Amino acid sequence: MERQLRSNLHTPREDEVAVHAGSPREHIDVVVFDSPLVRIGRWRCPADHPHFLDSGPSSDALFVFPREGVWIEHEGRDPFVADANTVTYYNKGQCYRRRKLSVRGDQCEWFAVAPEIIVETLSTHEPAAIDRPHHPFPFSHGPSDAETYLRQREVFHHVSVEPAPDRLFVEEAVVSILGDVTARAYAAAAPKPQCRRRDDVDVIEAARDMIARRFTENLSLSDIAGEVVCSVFHLARIFKSRTGFSLHAYRNQLRLRSALQRLREPNVDLTGIALDLGFSSHSHFSETFRRAFGKTPSAVRDSS
Repeated sequence: MERQLRSNLHTPREDEVAVHAGSPREHIDVVVFDSPLVRIGRWRCPADHPHFLDSGPSSDALFVFPREGVWIEHEGRDPFVADANTVTYYNKGQCYRRRKLSVRGDQCEWFAVAPEIIVETLSTHEPAAIDRPHHPFPFSHGPSDAETYLRQREVFHHVSVEPAPDRLFVEEAVVSILGDVTARAYAAAAPKPQCRRRDDVDVIEAARDMIARRFTENLSLSDIAGEVVCSVFHLARIFKSRTGFSLHAYRNQLRLRSALQRLREPNVDLTGIALDLGFSSHSHFSETFRRAFGKTPSAVRDSS
């Protein structure tokens, strides 16, 4: 996730990890699109890899869409669960550490955008962003809505399979996605009186941890409340207030976003995906998918 943009906007420091042939990071951090304005890459780091816990400071400002759940802790901030319902943000030089959540380690797509574009985007919500061009993101993470999640996956698929990606499409799409996700991050960062207690935040992160690990299971509200040591009423209330999702909707979003990855596999069976992810039937899966993404699973599969 930490490669520099191909421009004079970044000069590598001696303490940064170079990604080159033979590097330990050669196969876990791969750039799939590179232009002067936008760089896109994939990060696939097993939990037992030497760089899993600490891969060094971010060498550029990035926003990241996780595929697998992982705990992230930015230096000087509280740890949080980064899952497929989350966008994570890294300023240039940001130090952070990971902690295992998924058995598959840390898998995500990352997007680096020229600093002047980031600053201009953020300044529409926070004029003071203009004054910190080297550390523009004031938040470590924010929400990811279904439509934007699908859009970034479609952009990533385009640059991954096309021998000559459409630069105008890619750059315009990524800048638009940056605007949408940061608008949601600013809204989510606004004070919420119902969830100011430290204990409430810890309960919510513990619930997100459990759901991210077990989203294919038929969990009950009591199952989750019991594990996080909270009443079912209080958990349901503060979770919705903090995340904008009910627990059921949050779990379903993780199922659906996992389905997007499966739909790219050859000879995919939609009924098999539905049952593997915990849906009661193919029809239930298809209707839930269509309501979330505006497309049916078969339409996404056939566009691959």
